Amino acid sequence: MGTSHKLSPPIELGPFAFGILGLDPYDWQVKAYRAINDHTRTSLVAANGSGKTAAVIAPAILWWLAAFPQGRVPVTSGSWRQVLLQLWPAMERFRGLKVFDGWVWNQAEIRTPQGGWASGFSTDSPGRAEGYHATEESPVLYVLDEAKTIPDGIKTAVDRCTCSRILAASSPGAPYGWFYRSQHEEARHWARIKVRSDECPHLDPDKRARDLDIYGSDHPIFRSMHLAEFAEDVERLTLSPEQLRQAIDIPPDTKDGPTVAFCDFAAGRDENVLAIRRGNTVRIVKAWAEKDTMQAVREFAAMFEAEGLTAAQIWGDADGLGTVMIDALTEAGWRINRFHGGKPSREPAEYSNLIGEVWHVGCREIARGRISLEGIDNQTFRQLTTRKTEWAENGKLRVQSKDSLRAEGFKSPDRADAILGAIVCGPEMGGQMTGQSVAVSRPSEFRTRAVRGMNAL
Repeated sequence: MGTSHKLSPPIELGPFAFGILGLDPYDWQVKAYRAINDHTRTSLVAANGSGKTAAVIAPAILWWLAAFPQGRVPVTSGSWRQVLLQLWPAMERFRGLKVFDGWVWNQAEIRTPQGGWASGFSTDSPGRAEGYHATEESPVLYVLDEAKTIPDGIKTAVDRCTCSRILAASSPGAPYGWFYRSQHEEARHWARIKVRSDECPHLDPDKRARDLDIYGSDHPIFRSMHLAEFAEDVERLTLSPEQLRQAIDIPPDTKDGPTVAFCDFAAGRDENVLAIRRGNTVRIVKAWAEKDTMQAVREFAAMFEAEGLTAAQIWGDADGLGTVMIDALTEAGWRINRFHGGKPSREPAEYSNLIGEVWHVGCREIARGRISLEGIDNQTFRQLTTRKTEWAENGKLRVQSKDSLRAEGFKSPDRADAILGAIVCGPEMGGQMTGQSVAVSRPSEFRTRAVRGMNAL
């Protein structure tokens, strides 16, 4: 997409908004006015209830038609209700001003006496979004409202137009799609505005404080609602892509601590994985598919030797066919700790089972920036950021089952299980790490009765 010509509006958006419409804009709204006025593309992501429709989108549309009476403003959204019940009423409150004399206001349509217009629509057909091309006499401002709900195909159709300006605005959504990319991978092509709830004086600070107390600053609900950060299925995702990306991009200082290894056994099905945590640094040593169970056992044993591990430092998934591989390792001289994810949690009042605790505690450690993650590839990234939180019938937290994940098209999260197991298992729960040592308040209760007495870490 490119501009059809250089534009020099006879009046800038900011002075129009507060000088003609009589608005008293916040600082972030003034910043948005400048971006829309001066840049070809503007991407605005704002916390819920920020007022972006009434304070930015509506004034921008009216400004465009006032500045360019023959101009055109196609307005699309993933929701027709958003156009009809939110955006158009936000503009109609100004229709009595003298500057709009002679304008015709219809349902989701405005027309100027000079032939300019703004028209709202919602469509699933890319063809409906095409065909708008700017000319010097009739420049085009294309508005994409609630942009997170607009499919990539519709945005591609918009790209086929020759627009003078594009304004994309929305509350945050899932961490993928064109609107997400406009704030991240494709940011160089956009003037970006990000609006937190604390930048909006009309929003109740008590609600922000209450949400912070209920969810915590790291919870995806709080980060989406108040920090305007993208999060997938914010009400249920155990670790969001945004949180994981931040943990990778801004790793904590390396701290010494115990060595803990975790094995996820495929038993000929998915992937065998060995992950190791040394202090607060975690990495996957190897993840591989192997149909021959005994060959996989020999491979694990070789890696234990190469990494200088002792049996006491190693944990293995002992549920299902994993117990067969652990028995084989025991016969080979490696009597490792057995981890049973289906057993009761160490925090029985909060988590339905042990694997639910490991996922929630491990993901929380990552999100809080306490874990340094080395060499996270795309597959591991997806596994860590696609499993959802669920509530059991008794009201306790658990994680989405592997069968449910497969039904949604995801592979078994073997790599994620191994990483989180390495984070949470060991002599401490949650990483009571100091600069050079580990404060151990009690031995790990993850140990089974058979190995608890002999595997002193």
